[in-house]
Amino acid sequence: MTAGTGPLFGLGTDDVDGRESARLVLLAVVVAVAIVVLAGRLAYLQLVGGSGYRDIATGNRIRVIETQAPRGRIIDAEGRVLAGSRSSYTVTMDWEALIGLDDGDRRAVFATLAAELDLAGETVAVDTIATLFERAARRALEPVVLAEDVSAELWIALTELDLPGIAAVSRPVRIYPYGAAAGHALGYMGTVADPDEAAALNGNQPGLWYRPGSEIGRAGLERIFEHRLRGAPEIRRVEVDARNRVIRTVEVAQQAVRGNDLQLTIDIDLQRAAERELQNQLRAISANPETPAPAGSFVVIDPADGAVLALASLPGFDPTAFVFGLDENETAELLAAGPDPFLNRATNGLYPAGSTFKPIPAYAALTTGARGQYEPWNDRGSYRLASCRAAADAGCVFRNAGGVVLGPVDVRQALTRSSDTYFYSLGEKFWVERDRYGDEIMQDVAIRFGLGDPTGIELPAEAAGRVPGPRSRQADHDRYPEAFPDPRWYTGDNVNLSIGQGDLLLTPLQLANLYATLATAGTRHQPRLVERLVDGATGETVLRFAARRVEEEPLDPTAVAAIVDGLADVPIDGTAASAFEGFPADRFPVAAKTGTAEVAGKADYALFAGFAPVPEPRYAFAVVMEESGFGGVAAAPVARRFFDWLLADQAAPPVSPPAAVSPPSSLSPASPPPAAPTAPAPS
Repeated sequence: MTAGTGPLFGLGTDDVDGRESARLVLLAVVVAVAIVVLAGRLAYLQLVGGSGYRDIATGNRIRVIETQAPRGRIIDAEGRVLAGSRSSYTVTMDWEALIGLDDGDRRAVFATLAAELDLAGETVAVDTIATLFERAARRALEPVVLAEDVSAELWIALTELDLPGIAAVSRPVRIYPYGAAAGHALGYMGTVADPDEAAALNGNQPGLWYRPGSEIGRAGLERIFEHRLRGAPEIRRVEVDARNRVIRTVEVAQQAVRGNDLQLTIDIDLQRAAERELQNQLRAISANPETPAPAGSFVVIDPADGAVLALASLPGFDPTAFVFGLDENETAELLAAGPDPFLNRATNGLYPAGSTFKPIPAYAALTTGARGQYEPWNDRGSYRLASCRAAADAGCVFRNAGGVVLGPVDVRQALTRSSDTYFYSLGEKFWVERDRYGDEIMQDVAIRFGLGDPTGIELPAEAAGRVPGPRSRQADHDRYPEAFPDPRWYTGDNVNLSIGQGDLLLTPLQLANLYATLATAGTRHQPRLVERLVDGATGETVLRFAARRVEEEPLDPTAVAAIVDGLADVPIDGTAASAFEGFPADRFPVAAKTGTAEVAGKADYALFAGFAPVPEPRYAFAVVMEESGFGGVAAAPVARRFFDWLLADQAAPPVSPPAAVSPPSSLSPASPPPAAPTAPAPS
């Protein structure tokens, strides 16, 4: 066979033609399969997945817009607005509307915006806006706030420019027309921190629609009644064009519901008067370097139903400062104004009661027969424990303040003149003869008057206070043996408790409520700040908060009368006489008790608590002033000036003096002993 003329690579011609035919067949099959696959996929996209992809496409031009309804107002007892709302213009940036622009165009938008902000006095650098834009990618569906509370002129300018992704929107912001007045009671607003908090809030309060950046009550009544005040936002699904401009409303998914108004029992005039007199006295006392007087509280309640008329705590804060957040300088300035300005001392400050506690052992003595109401006690200025076995006086002798000798006193005079030795003797008697009186007779009476437990007022984290005794001492040891190594209760503990010292702690609100209970001869109400919820649109009552009695068992009327008689003389010729000199006690009798409490390492705390007018009291009160000295010198003038203002402002009608009460034959001798002509002890 000649070279080059035979079959290729030794294969015959027929073999080559067969292989080529096979390749063509295979190629045809592959093409046919590809066509089938593509046709199937096209059919799937059109017939099966079409609706889903249409939804995705629609989602690119359908936006959900939330418009928060006006927050409910907080108004005082007379309808005056303590917390309301006003419109505020806020400049925002929409990440979704800007991401479609190229870098140059987006940078141009930022530059134009920065220039307009600068002209309006809102300096925001272009680089800052660019950084915020980059960070916004993590929360693309939420507008980024660039400037808050801007001028109407800037709003108009930005509206006319119509910058892509940039909006100046109007939203309601909280205002507090009376500034810092009642700030601790009202609380303040903040914002939802993150998606987790928003999710938790939405789960707990369906329909309110919280999201990061939403306003929320963070303290006081704003926090406790958040879900009532907030209302529900309007939720709309709208169609927008490529520049994020609304074309039409597709659906209103939820109608807006305005928040309820909250009407309080507080009278803002009384509140401001209480704060003013307390503040003025703290400033005056602090002029003495020995009494720094850094803080205090003044509470006024209605003993008839527990309504809180004034709830002052100083230092305080203006809730308005929190509306747009505090910067570092503002925070530093607030903290420099005084210790713990965020602490509501009226409900969360814990203090020893000092001599304001003395009606408790007095009531225990009169109702158990431990001492008759006219039974005299010879006050020699000091008291040595009869049960003390030490040879020296250390730990065995207890003295009046300043060692003042008062001579013979009964329970009335002991309260009027603040005889410590009278109550020291009762404290020892109760403990030494506990088989007769019980282990905790004073503690039981204190609890009956509301000490040792939160009052239940509508404010967050109210303090419970502490009424110490043998059982609590043992319980403390059992739980914390290293901190409380000795589980025993001693005679000296009972003696200290009898004058409101030792481990006894209470809040000013508890103290005011103690005297309110005494004023009503046993009916103790739960203090309340809220009178009713009101429909802000119609003015109709949605929910009324009725007075709640938590103790109705009457107190022993004879014991109460003796105690009230002693307290009624405190402002006349007792430990508050100098503070009430010239006061019209004939037409507005005040029954009260001064107190001076010792605190380790600090100047004495001053207290004054009581009720007025007697015998039909409309006000029960407590003044507590930290490191301010004697109660009669520092705290009593605060109440005196408050009542001066009240009488001048309201022209209170004359009040009849209390009727005399005959002594019960079972507890006292037939006639009272003569009064001792001695000066009262300071207290």
